[in-house]
Amino acid sequence: MTVVIAAINGKGGAGKTTALMNIAGEYALRGGRVAMIDMDARSNLMKWWVDCREKDAQPEGVEVYSHKTARGLERWMEENAEGFNHVLIDTPGEDTSIVDPVIAASDLVISPIQPSKPEVLGAIESFENVLRINETLGRTCQHGVLRTRITVTVRHTELYRKIRPIIEDTVGTYLFRTEVFERNVYKDIHNGIGTLQMREVTEAIAKARRETQALVMEIDEVLANATATGGTA
Repeated sequence: MTVVIAAINGKGGAGKTTALMNIAGEYALRGGRVAMIDMDARSNLMKWWVDCREKDAQPEGVEVYSHKTARGLERWMEENAEGFNHVLIDTPGEDTSIVDPVIAASDLVISPIQPSKPEVLGAIESFENVLRINETLGRTCQHGVLRTRITVTVRHTELYRKIRPIIEDTVGTYLFRTEVFERNVYKDIHNGIGTLQMREVTEAIAKARRETQALVMEIDEVLANATATGGTA
């Protein structure tokens, strides 16, 4: 069965594309077939893919497609989704009409955030959209908030300390225990050198790999729990 995961946050620059690149690389390393769909007008994912091809660094098991409309996504899903183990959808960093059909097609929506008020609010809005689509369509799409670009300094800010009580206690959605730290190796990937999993293992790469492995394990747990309980986000 194909698992569809979308990265959605109405605030741009939250780290959606980077998170999906790392997740895709991990699933592909397991031997799965992964499709990535670029629905962002900036086309950062597709630019990365073209650069990878020019440098002969396209990851095995990963394919990238560009669809900017709801109809294009729907048609692609109908014709191609079954050929992949995972479909990862990158969305625009703004509230657009594309969000609803993406949620409708997804098993899990991840809302990456940096500790900033606009991004936290964007994640909350994404969760509310998931609840609305689930209720309207009778679906059980899950939702989770992922903290990205974390630094030691950020961890000492007031907003960082408030994220867990806001997201879990007040809003009631899932907060990933795994955090994505600010790492140069994540920035380097955007230069078309393949995925994190293709890099020569250094101390920095090893840390990033452990982080990504923990995140993917947590994603699998969220999806498995949802399947077992039949619960909603």
